[in-house]
Amino acid sequence: VYENRLLRLGSPMFHIGILMVLGGHIVGLLIPSEWLDFIGIDNHIYHPAATTLGTLAAVLTVIGLSILIYRRRTVGPVFLATTAMDKVMYIFLAGAILFGTVATVMFQILGPGYEYRGTISPWVRGLLTLRPDPSLLAGAPVMFQLHVLCATALFILWPFTRLVHVFSAPI
Repeated sequence: VYENRLLRLGSPMFHIGILMVLGGHIVGLLIPSEWLDFIGIDNHIYHPAATTLGTLAAVLTVIGLSILIYRRRTVGPVFLATTAMDKVMYIFLAGAILFGTVATVMFQILGPGYEYRGTISPWVRGLLTLRPDPSLLAGAPVMFQLHVLCATALFILWPFTRLVHVFSAPI
C-alpha cells in the first residue's frame, strides 16, 4: 500500500521460504523417523533432501526478510506504522532464523550431522502432548537450543505483533 516494489520482491520470497521452513519442521519434528522409514524414506534419503530443501528455504527466507526489514526501515509511512512489539518480534524472528540456519550449516552441511530426530523431535512431540522430557533438549548443541529458545519466545509474542496476520489475513 505504501510502497510496492520492495514488497513485491521481498514478500513472496519470505512467505514461500517460511512456508518451506514450516513444512520442513513439520516433517522433521512431528513425524517420527520410524513412520518415514515405513514408507521407504530412510536416513540416506531424508537427510540430503532435508538439508538441500532446508538450505533453499533458509536462503529465500533470509533474503526476503532482509528486503522486508529494509523496506520497513527506509519507507517513511511503513516505518511510522511499525510498533515497538513489531521491532521486538523482528529480533526474535531473525534470531530463530539465524540460529536455525547456523545450526544447519555447522552440523548438517559442514559438520558430522546431528540426529535431532532422536532428541529435539521427541522433545517437541512431548511438549505438544504436555509431557516434555527436558533431558532430550539438554544434550542438544547450543545452536539448536538457542534456535528453540528464540522460536519459543516468538510463539509467545505472536498474538501481540504483525504475525497475527497469519490468522487474520485469510478472514
